[in-house]
Amino acid sequence: MKKLNLLFLIIFFYNSLIAQSIRNFKTKNDANAKERTEMLDLLRITLNREVEEDLVFVVKHFKVSGIYAWMEGTVQRKDGKIIRLPDYYECCAVEALFKKVNSKWILKRGGDFTWRDTDLWFLCLGEDFPEADSNIYSEDNRSLIMCTY
Repeated sequence: MKKLNLLFLIIFFYNSLIAQSIRNFKTKNDANAKERTEMLDLLRITLNREVEEDLVFVVKHFKVSGIYAWMEGTVQRKDGKIIRLPDYYECCAVEALFKKVNSKWILKRGGDFTWRDTDLWFLCLGEDFPEADSNIYSEDNRSLIMCTY
C-alpha cells in the first residue's frame, strides 16, 4: 500500500512540474512582457520584409516551455486599415516557433500570411524539433505539427 501511495505521489508531482513548465504568453502582463515583446518584435521584423507597414498581432495562442515557444494569431495594420499584400499572399494568419539561445529568443520557423486550408508549412514540424514540448502547440494544430493525424 505504501508503494502505491508513493507511486501516486510521484505521478502527481511529475504532472505538477510539467503543468508548471508551460507558460501562457497569449496576454501580455508584467511577468512576460519583456520576452513576449522580444519574440513578437522578431516576427514583426520578418513580416516587415514582406509588407512595409506598421503591423500589430492579434495573438490567439502563445505558449512557452523551456527554451521553445509557439505562437499563432493574425496580423493587422496598426491603423486598422487593410494590409496591402502581393497577389500570391493570403491574409492574415501567422504562426511562429521560437527558441531561446544564449538567453536570447530567435525565430526558428515562421509562416506569415498563410492560408489555413492549403499552406500548412508547419506540417510535421515536431520532427525537426523533437526536444520542444508538444504541449506548447495549440490543440487545433498539435496533431499536424507532431504528425499524429
